[in-house]
Amino acid sequence: MTFTELINHTSRSITTAAVVLGGASLVSRILGLVRDRLLTHQFGAGAVLDSYYAAFRIPDLLFNLLVLGVLSAAFIPIFSDYFTKDEQRAWDFLNRTLSTLGVIFLGLSIACAIVAPLLMVLVAPGFEGEKRDQTILLTRIMMLSPVLMGLSSLVGGALQSLKKFLIFALAPIMYNIGIILGITIFVPLFGISGLALGVVLGALLHLLVQFPALLASGFKPSWRWSPEHGDIRAMLRLMGPRVLALAATQINLVIITIFASTLGDGAVATFNLANNIQYVPIGLVAVSFAVAAFPVMTAYVSEENPDGLSRTIGQTVRTIFVFIVPISILLITLRAQWVRIILGSGAFDWEATIQTADALGFFALGLVGQSLVHLFARAFYALKNTRIPAMSAAASVIVGALLALFLKDELGVSGLALAIAIQETLNALLLWILLSRHIGSVQNGLILKTVYKLSIAGLVMVLITQGIKLPIATFVDTHTFFGIFLQAIGASIAGTIAFLTVGLLLKIEEVYALLSATKIRVKKIASILPIDWIDATDHR
Repeated sequence: MTFTELINHTSRSITTAAVVLGGASLVSRILGLVRDRLLTHQFGAGAVLDSYYAAFRIPDLLFNLLVLGVLSAAFIPIFSDYFTKDEQRAWDFLNRTLSTLGVIFLGLSIACAIVAPLLMVLVAPGFEGEKRDQTILLTRIMMLSPVLMGLSSLVGGALQSLKKFLIFALAPIMYNIGIILGITIFVPLFGISGLALGVVLGALLHLLVQFPALLASGFKPSWRWSPEHGDIRAMLRLMGPRVLALAATQINLVIITIFASTLGDGAVATFNLANNIQYVPIGLVAVSFAVAAFPVMTAYVSEENPDGLSRTIGQTVRTIFVFIVPISILLITLRAQWVRIILGSGAFDWEATIQTADALGFFALGLVGQSLVHLFARAFYALKNTRIPAMSAAASVIVGALLALFLKDELGVSGLALAIAIQETLNALLLWILLSRHIGSVQNGLILKTVYKLSIAGLVMVLITQGIKLPIATFVDTHTFFGIFLQAIGASIAGTIAFLTVGLLLKIEEVYALLSATKIRVKKIASILPIDWIDATDHR
């Protein structure tokens, strides 16, 4: 594929886009794990990484509230609608959005950098002295990233609307490369500040890799500062409830950081390291399918085709289940092995491994719920209903915060992870119920039938994985990387084969589709997408 073909590649179906996004996300997540291993090898799960992860809270809060609120709930639906009817109006809208929100992002970032010392008192009250000063410094440097990521995300939103998912999917890869360069090059040159400089570099690369594809699509950048324009006002009205939903989520993360900062050195780092690992399958599967399904759901809503919308949601839910259930089982049963493989080197000792593994196990209990929230929320956004996801998120966050307050004293960092798992599971259930009431059944009967069969397959998988794990340990030295890697891989393969075998015996359609897609993928490895998994199962 030439460079021109690369930047102009358009995905033709939900699963095409999902595979493109998932493939690039896999590379990005692997780089993310490499990043975390470099961090833990050099700094361990201690005060430095506590400061590093705590420093993300304010930039992330700003980015998630403004950028993601605009992007998912407002910008993409409006841009897509305009582009279908009048391309020039769509490009004008993009220029106005980039100009107006760019100024807003910059102003808020500067303000947050100035008052960073006051914000750190709220975000990390348990930090004192050098640790607190270090966190303030990293926060101030990182405040450049929301500006760059904000502009980049708007560019990426336009590419999503144009179904140019391939270039869009490369951006997170570049972001992680920037952070890795910060760890390996900037830290030796500038000390701890190099960690934050790497984040800023990653955000810049995130923008630069996407912009050529937008230009190739016909976009001509121009300054259009127009906060009073009707298009901008319409977008801001739509994003209001979405901002409330994201505010609830981000406030919850701030609350978790507050609690973790009082649990001693390493607690904030342990929580974030476990969260990063458990988010790998969410990013690979749930986010990829949700992002890919969003334009299709929006199209069905525009066409007033409720059957198509319901079928799309139901099929995507079942596909997500088939991927996430076995992954959850592997993260629970082999949590210590995977943490040690991914992070266990240098300053990251066995105690840190156990604490991170325990937190990972509790996170994995809520993996299905966390995955479905991404799809259900976007289904409501396609319906231009941002109020329901906001209310559901707010309600679940209140429950999560109360659980965290109680469980942190009982279970420490693991209690915080368990609170998140319960919170997101409740959020997913509530969204599912409300979505079913709003548009009718989203193939609920078929979903529940699939869940029942997957539960049986999952139980067999647990027994096989546990049954294989211990005997392997008698043949390999689990005190070495190679030994523990063989134990994890052997048990994972055995468990996965058991899961797929039971799935075939129980005639789970999505398992058949998955194996068919894998087979054709091997034969046509050079193609972007060999099969449409969802369409392949739609033969009722």
